[in-house]
Amino acid sequence: MQNDRFDAIIIPKELDNAVKRGIQAGIRQQKKQRQTKRIIQYGTLAAAALLAVCLGILFASTPSLAANLPIIGRIFAQVQDKVSYKGDFDSAADTVVEIPATEVVTDSVNNIAENPYTQTSNGLTVTVSEINCSAQALYIALCIENEEDFPADFIKTKTEDYILDYDILSLQSIDYFNIAGMEKEKRGVENGVPTPYYIEGEFVDARTFAGIIRVPLEGAAFPAQFTYYLEISDIYGELSAYEEETLTDPDGNVVTLQNPLTKHYTGTWNFALDITRKEDGEQVVEVNETNDDGLGIGSVKKTDFEITAQLLVPEGVHAYDYVIVICDADGQILDTQGDNAEVFSTYRRNTDTVYVYICDYMQYMDELKGSPEKIAAGALFQTKVRF
Repeated sequence: MQNDRFDAIIIPKELDNAVKRGIQAGIRQQKKQRQTKRIIQYGTLAAAALLAVCLGILFASTPSLAANLPIIGRIFAQVQDKVSYKGDFDSAADTVVEIPATEVVTDSVNNIAENPYTQTSNGLTVTVSEINCSAQALYIALCIENEEDFPADFIKTKTEDYILDYDILSLQSIDYFNIAGMEKEKRGVENGVPTPYYIEGEFVDARTFAGIIRVPLEGAAFPAQFTYYLEISDIYGELSAYEEETLTDPDGNVVTLQNPLTKHYTGTWNFALDITRKEDGEQVVEVNETNDDGLGIGSVKKTDFEITAQLLVPEGVHAYDYVIVICDADGQILDTQGDNAEVFSTYRRNTDTVYVYICDYMQYMDELKGSPEKIAAGALFQTKVRF
């Protein structure tokens, strides 16, 4: 999914605090001012979510379908090529739960007593189905089952003109690790660490959502084995009704946003997952080259699912003034891996050889994006990397 597909879309308010920062980034982008790429990433995701709401849906539900399909233990295989962070996760996944959640006995307070990976709260059952962890990211497959139908407004992929091939549910959550510096009290948006705030996937029927969460692994030295904690307190989606909100951007310009109303399912779904990182597929090529201005690439890292390049900038220069673009062996631009513009997907692409380009951010947005030929011609630095 290329991020420029959503440039002209009004960005909604109601995702979470991290995405709210993306709203302001979207406004500033319209003014063509510089800002960090990571803030823009949240604005892009928010734009995609609003697009889903604007298009609306007509959905004929089949409540009994989930009971007849082997959803649990097969979510990766079912949706891994439909989400924005694609990958062959099913090939080497750790299956956590194989039995349907309906076969697990609940205790007196309506929580799953015998299986910690399947938890029910306020009518919603969340099951951690499979896990796949590479050197760069953790991928978690979840099944969310409702005792009643989800609002039809949630299901956008039944709309004829809907350009995405997956649906989105939003989350309020906190995640943390049993790793020094990544404890619960040091995580969260208030500490500058966005935690999982959405899940991409598909509605198997009107009451069942199967999806994947991507958790980037960065900011710490991760061991081969660790425990990941995910605590979800709210699962929600956007409706077709709107309310207006007026915002003022940093330049004092007034902008009116159309914010979709939302339907929330609050509860407690807390998971502790034992993770084993699979680093067999990780490859790192040291480049360590710069142009005359000191702008260049340090290293390029590739796993079975994604590829990143280390940007080198001279002292006193801001990294967010530049954008990295990676093309495959055929010279075609790689898709970004989800909402992270700095990570590129290798899914079903020839990346034995890649071409890495560094462009001026404003020139990229105004003139170069979307065209491999223009990017190659306008790049401030470029290099060819063979794995």
